Amino acid sequence: MIGRARQTLHVVAAGAAADVRHAERTAEILRTLGADEELVAAGLLHDVAKPSATRLWHRVAGVLLARFAPRVRRELARGNSTFARYLDHARLGAAEARRQGASERVVFLIAGHHSPPRSDDARLLARADHEALP
Repeated sequence: MIGRARQTLHVVAAGAAADVRHAERTAEILRTLGADEELVAAGLLHDVAKPSATRLWHRVAGVLLARFAPRVRRELARGNSTFARYLDHARLGAAEARRQGASERVVFLIAGHHSPPRSDDARLLARADHEALP
């Protein structure tokens, strides 16, 4: 499972070296925290649908919209632009993981990785995701 997750990550995220490093660091932190194979796979794949063309302004605008205009953010996430796909990457990543045969647990964790964590697994993923930031 981990090998396949890593392979999928590298194929989909080709050219997005910083996001690949972040995903690998997230998985490494999860391993250190004692996470099982599925949770580590979720860590590797949580940003798999983030477009490689994502720019800093996409990230900044996404954070500001989530904080100050969540309804506008939801509307903007409905398109196919790089910004829309960035805003919707958790849902798109979960769909891709499902297509690739990931377990429902992994799919669920990827889909919710930008929502407030409601389970121990989600809290652990959120912690590792945060600690893996540069």
